[in-house]
Amino acid sequence: MIATKEVLRRRILKLRIDQDPEEKEIKDRAIRERLSGLPEFRRAKTILMFYPIKGEPDLRPLFREILSLGKVLVLPRVWGDDLRLFKVSDPEKLRRGSFGVMEPEGGIEVRPEELDLAVVPGIVFDRRGFRLGFGKGFYDRLLRKVHAPKVGVAYSFQVIQEVPRDSWDVPLDLIVTEKELIRRSERWNC
Repeated sequence: MIATKEVLRRRILKLRIDQDPEEKEIKDRAIRERLSGLPEFRRAKTILMFYPIKGEPDLRPLFREILSLGKVLVLPRVWGDDLRLFKVSDPEKLRRGSFGVMEPEGGIEVRPEELDLAVVPGIVFDRRGFRLGFGKGFYDRLLRKVHAPKVGVAYSFQVIQEVPRDSWDVPLDLIVTEKELIRRSERWNC
């Protein structure tokens, strides 16, 4: 029997938050290396990332790498019931926004269709590419508009056999953990 979404969220979120900080940093480094080594990452010019909260994998060191490679770093900002995307030229100049997440203050907006890669968080993932977030639907609404590869990042304990899903859920193309790369589709691997 598949656990309910809320039970899964609570259980996995607690595991994520309660990690040993030193072990978490080792896992974060492995996730960053695996992510930055993807052909999809290397080819992408405009990359959506996220600022970590509540024990999410810390991808912030990649922000500077993206910029140093001449790529465009994009971060989301909550705007009503949606996420709007903005170019970020200085990752140190963010402000605390909705739900305590650090967000761009403004700047040049990027349409989801302009992304070359979308890297997204989640609480629970499955091997078919489905994810559970915090339940507000922000990323599901955004991902419907993204035509680029969609990559979830997680710790291996966040990946389960099957996530309960709804008809509006958008599957990811890849999931990167500290231990493996789960590729749902060969569509982008060229």
